Amino acid sequence: MTKLLAARGLTKIFTPAHGEVTVLRACDFDLDAGEAVSVIGPSGAGKSTLLNMISCLDAPSAGEVLYEGTPIQDLSADRLASWRRDHLGFVFQFHFLLPDFSALENLLIPLRMHGPLDAAAEDRARGLLERLGMADRASHLPGELSGGEQQRVAVARAFMNTPRIVMADEPFGNLDREKSRRLTDLLFELRDETSCSLVIVTHDMELARRADRVLEIRDAGIRAVEPGEIR
Repeated sequence: MTKLLAARGLTKIFTPAHGEVTVLRACDFDLDAGEAVSVIGPSGAGKSTLLNMISCLDAPSAGEVLYEGTPIQDLSADRLASWRRDHLGFVFQFHFLLPDFSALENLLIPLRMHGPLDAAAEDRARGLLERLGMADRASHLPGELSGGEQQRVAVARAFMNTPRIVMADEPFGNLDREKSRRLTDLLFELRDETSCSLVIVTHDMELARRADRVLEIRDAGIRAVEPGEIR
């Protein structure tokens, strides 16, 4: 069966002034439709590098990325931007909300990229804010929201364009344990409701365990982690 997203032989070599550094070497990656995969490993191991390459934000030094069986890493910058816009949602460690836009306006940004907004788009955004318990914060700017509220808006924004895949890079790393747990629940609830796939880079083993599969990056390689290994 064709994988929703796959990578074959991914290698990433950086060449800083002090010499060549191989971050990932001939790594394979697979993601099924509706599947959640977490990626763990030491700091600097290459977790974010993998995420950036499978989302085509960064080009591999070698290897290929396939979406529904079709290689995509060599598409033009414009076509890759369109692919990300149409199929991916992103949640980062820092919320990256636009400071001069309200919570509601920030949610609508992914849909603005598709053209003029209609009433249904605003209804969807308001519905997500209500789901987040933030209906009364729709007109607030990011600077008027707490850190947890900002990240809730960032999670909701990732789902606004009904993506096939949501890529999350240390999504709750700046939050305390309780806020992280609540947002983890929200992330997986939205995943279940939309049947999208998740790829989560994290140091949080509690979050990692929520995924269907766990992968570890270490020594420039990638391997499957058995459930009993996660501490």
